[in-house]
Amino acid sequence: MALIYLALGVVMGAVIGIQPEWSQRLRFVHIHLNLLGFVTMMIAGVAYHVLPRFNARPVPWPGGILVHFILHNAGLIGMSATHLAGGLWSGGLLHAVFVGFALMTGAGLLIMVYNLFFVLLAPREGP
Repeated sequence: MALIYLALGVVMGAVIGIQPEWSQRLRFVHIHLNLLGFVTMMIAGVAYHVLPRFNARPVPWPGGILVHFILHNAGLIGMSATHLAGGLWSGGLLHAVFVGFALMTGAGLLIMVYNLFFVLLAPREGP
């Protein structure tokens, strides 16, 4: 999924370069697809795979990995779509939907923080 976000972010960056007048509307989505989409999802995937192995500690809520993935992606896609529809500036229902998607993304990220925090800080078992 992270690579899909990278491809979308690169294409959107090229569109902004070709059509600078679109940059105000597309900039937010371009940045979020690259940072929350590619960078954060890549870090999460690698961290979920590597950290439990390196620290010999299990993820405290394995089911939370799927919940994080769903909330993070649905929130990011929804937030991007409602932003393009004017949700950040429009007020009313569209703005409330935008905020809901942003909160969904944030909730997914907090689940990731919870899972990885305790993998890194759990006490070591036995000698």
